Amino acid sequence: MKEAIRMVPESIYDPEFPDTSHFRSGRGCHSALRRIKEEWGTSRWYLEFDIRKCFHTIDRYRFISIFKEEIDDPKFFYSTKKLFSAGRLVGGERGPYSVPHSVRAMIVSS
Repeated sequence: MKEAIRMVPESIYDPEFPDTSHFRSGRGCHSALRRIKEEWGTSRWYLEFDIRKCFHTIDRYRFISIFKEEIDDPKFFYSTKKLFSAGRLVGGERGPYSVPHSVRAMIVSS
């Protein structure tokens, strides 16, 4: 279900991202590092970190309202609301609702 929900917004918004954006479908750390090497030469260090703990702060209702500006599909929104309302477990207890995620970020220094 998550994959199907990912595909709809990706098909709309992915073309809007600049070519320098590497943390999306078909790209990642390796393509970002190749681009950095091409543009700036070698780097002495880089930091990679996982920002998944930030996703619980995303207002899922605002997120859906943004999608509604471009998407007119009641089945998509029904599935999305179900996914967002599933909640999550934190230490065996029901935790806060959050936007599903799988994101990494990277900082590079030359």
